[in-house]
Amino acid sequence: MSKSFLILLFVFPILSNAEIKTHLDYLASDTLEGRKPGTIGDKLATKYLVDKLKDYKLSALGRSYQQKFTIFSKMSKNGLNTLSSKNNETISFEPLSISSNGVINQAKVVFAGFGISIPKSDTKLVYDDYEGLDVKDKIVIVMTGDPAIGNVDSIFRDPEYIYYQSKIFKINNAFQRGAKAILFVENPMSLSGDDELQFIGTDGGGNSTRILSGDIKNSFVNSILDKNLTLSLIQNKISKQQKPFSFELGSKLSMQVSLKKETDLVSNVVAYIEGADPLLKKEVIVLGAHFDHLGLGGNSSLDPEYGKIHHGADDNASGTAFVLEMAKLLQENSQNLKHSYAFVFFNAEEMGLLGSKYFVQAWDRYKESYGEIKAMLNFDMIGRLNKKISVMGINSSLNWKDKINQLENDKFSFQQGTVMASDHASFLNEKIPSLFFTTGGHEDYHRSSDTSDKINYQGINLLKEFTLKLVSKLDSLVGLNFNLDFETGESSRNRGYGAYLGCIPSFNQDESIIGVQCSGISKDSPAQNAGIESNDILKNIGEVTIKNIYDLSFALKYYRANDEVLVKWQRGPKSFEKKITLKSRDKK
Repeated sequence: MSKSFLILLFVFPILSNAEIKTHLDYLASDTLEGRKPGTIGDKLATKYLVDKLKDYKLSALGRSYQQKFTIFSKMSKNGLNTLSSKNNETISFEPLSISSNGVINQAKVVFAGFGISIPKSDTKLVYDDYEGLDVKDKIVIVMTGDPAIGNVDSIFRDPEYIYYQSKIFKINNAFQRGAKAILFVENPMSLSGDDELQFIGTDGGGNSTRILSGDIKNSFVNSILDKNLTLSLIQNKISKQQKPFSFELGSKLSMQVSLKKETDLVSNVVAYIEGADPLLKKEVIVLGAHFDHLGLGGNSSLDPEYGKIHHGADDNASGTAFVLEMAKLLQENSQNLKHSYAFVFFNAEEMGLLGSKYFVQAWDRYKESYGEIKAMLNFDMIGRLNKKISVMGINSSLNWKDKINQLENDKFSFQQGTVMASDHASFLNEKIPSLFFTTGGHEDYHRSSDTSDKINYQGINLLKEFTLKLVSKLDSLVGLNFNLDFETGESSRNRGYGAYLGCIPSFNQDESIIGVQCSGISKDSPAQNAGIESNDILKNIGEVTIKNIYDLSFALKYYRANDEVLVKWQRGPKSFEKKITLKSRDKK
């Protein structure tokens, strides 16, 4: 590496973040409406990135800057979606996009509070909205939220109980108890404005639960309650006493849901700089960031209402703008680079790392021309420096540990392991050494309030200086190899609290498979110790039948660490079962 190159990289470029701010302000603007994959905002973001890469004179990867792939676009109504009383009176109703299709005729209706059940093994909290309640073949009505709403001292405010307020948990909980359908009504304390219903077809990634589900109005539920009861009174009672209040209603309802899945083409944006060394140019280093976000909200949003633009300034316009800046700086000094560099802006990360998974799987068609991917640097949510910038995955290659250790800085937190919570996971699962750079979570995460005025550009400047120094060190390394003892942990989509099994689920499994296929098994995990292998298909965890990723998530939230459960799985034509003791996530 020439001295002149070091001066150019480490003095001149870090004086200004003007272009990064320009990129970020545009990507997080109202114009792009949250960059939901497949939307006009997503297409505008794609065009912007392609145009900038052309302006910076980077080469396309292959024939195009756009790497197109198919994603779930939305669920659309495809026939009758109705709810009616025994007198065929139509009731205001909107199906959830994750509802199954089907028809229910004149089923009894049960009110089940918040629809929450805490496992009997929990030593901190006793609570079960279904205790003593027969819901088999019935329609269950539950409120959104949990008993913490209206009671600041509720144990439900503890982070480990947050998951229980999710609709996914409540749907699966009702299914496990034999219900045919579940209807959600907004809890009165959270209700703002008119009690309006809206079908949001973009939620759920095209997956469907195994019972019918939808939203109904408060006014309807109040009309079928006893005259001395209202939803407000019920919620106040549960909130105050922290005890369930569930009962069978005298009504019968008929319900029909008919939805169909639609797909769309979206694009990763990819560019390339060829290295100058005749041998090392066949070793490619990837710098990546996802540019999609949540659009107007939905199930992944933490805003209470749908329809607000989720700007995604930190998540992840910050990382996208940063990688654009790296592409420009490295292109300006490309004559001094030994390795080749790919710059990848991933789409559909928020839908399950779809863009990065597609990229690594599609690399085979680039390999002959460009060589092997030897390392990946991922930048996701880097714009909110508070205490330190996290650099995770140091131990994913033993070759680079000493180089990274030489860059020790009190503004950075260097971590041997990583969380599988972003696109680097797709590379680690293919045994490609990867680093994850992030300034971490904050109160605006997945909310419409994640706006560009809150970005810390001083922190981005520190990361820019560090990354340029890191690239200068990695560029001289020969033969980066993955550390086979590196622990990749659970899948990114099993974030949060609950028990730990060690099956890394596949999000691209054949739709004909009933169960969850393990794309990998974590080292020294309960799954590995029980003999579960990669490509095995989970069928049951304890009392929970596993047919899709939602069931797996439900089971690992429902059970606790140290619970012994009977796990069933399949390998080809053979079936296996074994009692397994689940571990804690934070002690795995």
